[in-house]
Amino acid sequence: MNNISRKTRYRVTALAAAALAFGVVAGPATTAQAATAQGFVNGWDNFTDDWADEGILSTTQHANSGATGLWQLVLWQDGYLSESDVDCKFGPKTQAATKKWQAHYLRASEADGVVGNKTFGEASQHIGSTDNGFSLQYGSIYIGRNVNNGEYFFHTDYTNGFVDASYTSAANCR
Repeated sequence: MNNISRKTRYRVTALAAAALAFGVVAGPATTAQAATAQGFVNGWDNFTDDWADEGILSTTQHANSGATGLWQLVLWQDGYLSESDVDCKFGPKTQAATKKWQAHYLRASEADGVVGNKTFGEASQHIGSTDNGFSLQYGSIYIGRNVNNGEYFFHTDYTNGFVDASYTSAANCR
């Protein structure tokens, strides 16, 4: 028989169970704030859930950014903006298009014109892969995901190069 008493084994088992339960319940969660702290829209593994934990895009949050440009690309591909509207600026036109997109893909009651986890997450369900999850497309447009850090990038035209889906910069956006 083992030298550890039954009472001690019970306590250790109970402590381990409590620690496991605490870790599952209070473990680290990915939040929109954590996503924006990384500085860009990113993802790993299954691309269809990459955007469900991203930061907020609106007329007041990350309104002039590559992340906004990525969202506008979604709106363009789904018929809510024109190609020339993809300018990485979340203004009234993008807000109105977002409300229409949300009313169609979510529920009319959720159409607030703000791109949060639920809106971005629904959009990511419509991403297709052309090459092991790093060469992706939304509609007919190519989007990429950096193999080293998971950062998304896209192009608005072929003259300015690729735009990083950054929360703080709209470099290379038209």
